[in-house]
Amino acid sequence: MSNLNEKIYYNALNIATNSNFSLMAKLKDYFGFFEKIWEQDDYNEFSNAFPQFALDTIQNFYQQKQNLDPLKEWQKLEQFGAQLILKDEENYPPLLKEIPDAPLGIYQMGEFDSNLIPLAIVGTRKPTTYGKTAAEKITKELAERGFLIISGLAYGIDTIAHQTALENKTQTIAILGSGLNSIFPQANKKLAEKIIENGALISEYPLDVPPLKHHFPARNRIISGLAYGTIVIEAPIKSGSLITARFALEQNREVFAVPGSIFSPNSEGVHQLIKSGAKLVHTIEDVLEELTMIDDSKIQKNLSQHILPLESLTVEEKKILDIIKQTNKPLLIDEIVNLTQLDVGTVNQIITLLELKNLIKLEVDGYRLKF
Repeated sequence: MSNLNEKIYYNALNIATNSNFSLMAKLKDYFGFFEKIWEQDDYNEFSNAFPQFALDTIQNFYQQKQNLDPLKEWQKLEQFGAQLILKDEENYPPLLKEIPDAPLGIYQMGEFDSNLIPLAIVGTRKPTTYGKTAAEKITKELAERGFLIISGLAYGIDTIAHQTALENKTQTIAILGSGLNSIFPQANKKLAEKIIENGALISEYPLDVPPLKHHFPARNRIISGLAYGTIVIEAPIKSGSLITARFALEQNREVFAVPGSIFSPNSEGVHQLIKSGAKLVHTIEDVLEELTMIDDSKIQKNLSQHILPLESLTVEEKKILDIIKQTNKPLLIDEIVNLTQLDVGTVNQIITLLELKNLIKLEVDGYRLKF
């Protein structure tokens, strides 16, 4: 069986079964190849071997199959510009392949660098100002260290994670609960187009499948499965983000939680995760120290790619960097003014430029170096 034929018939089976992945998996186990599944004239023996599938389910699949042209459906996929990657192919994401219920195939638009370190960021669709700020800060700092940001393209924290990743020149992957031609929410269609330019959209559903409610809990296993760990930022007690965190635990991946206000319902789910053993995230270092499976030099190498050469700085910029470095502690604006003997206006202007160049960052007790 050729690999191309297997892809053509996998896509057709996915459509004909209405993405009944448990049925497709058993059919594959029984017949061995997707093309061979499609060639069958009846499925009585299979149905007898697997009585857990209702007769109506098998009959509906057979009827759908009769009305479907596999080659025509494949041509639609090609014309759309999407690729289908089967689980047994070399370019199937290795971390995703490790999970117990890995998709038999994934549809992808765009490309991403497999050398980047994948981490997932998820959270509520209705974040507070604190949640938005926390998501921006954490995503930005991960981007500066060369991480690949994975999320679900939903409103709220997901959107912030994708946008911040793109703004900070790192790649991002959005996992959909619909087909690649059915972007949801529609308001994020332009964001999805930007992600394709610097990352990828991934779905296990055929092109035109709508965003059905039961798809989203299932797609959460792919979000966590693609990543070394999942960071949860603001999640009510019934949030879908907690489903993603549960999948991460089942997949033996790290779970991180950013604490919030005790007065906010958005903190309830996150605090429950922390009580259950998730790593509390106060700074980005809390994340990095748990990722022991990743070579530190790889993170440092990626970080250095995001920092401008010091030779390109002005005399005043170098002076302020040297002062912060020599004191070996964060400095407030007034302290920088006193130590550099520059006026406040000049210091404020230079500090802003150094922040934009990703060389310093503001913490609670002042400015510190980022390298």
